[in-house]
Amino acid sequence: MYTIKLKIGGIDKEFTKEYINVEDNLLATEQNVRQSALIQDPKKANDPKENRKLNEAYLKMFVDMFGGQFKVEDLKQADIAILKTLEKIYLAALGIKEEVIEDLDGEDEKKG
Repeated sequence: MYTIKLKIGGIDKEFTKEYINVEDNLLATEQNVRQSALIQDPKKANDPKENRKLNEAYLKMFVDMFGGQFKVEDLKQADIAILKTLEKIYLAALGIKEEVIEDLDGEDEKKG
């Protein structure tokens, strides 16, 4: 199960997703293509507006994955710790196994 906790209108809310479905994989793959395209274009890679568009699309992907239960703006206002949760969901949607994701967590803790 995947859970996102957000404060919306001053109230803590929890949004859950039982499993990653095919549509989630398609959304994550599309985002991966957008990221690759940006990185491969030196002009766009150094353009703050292009990076902002990419980041907005990243957040929109999660709104879509959770069926529009919250908005991009809600994610923007969340505590930065939510990024770790979003990354786990993104990697899972790309089909990366949970053990690999957990290993990545361990590497972060060792570095930090």
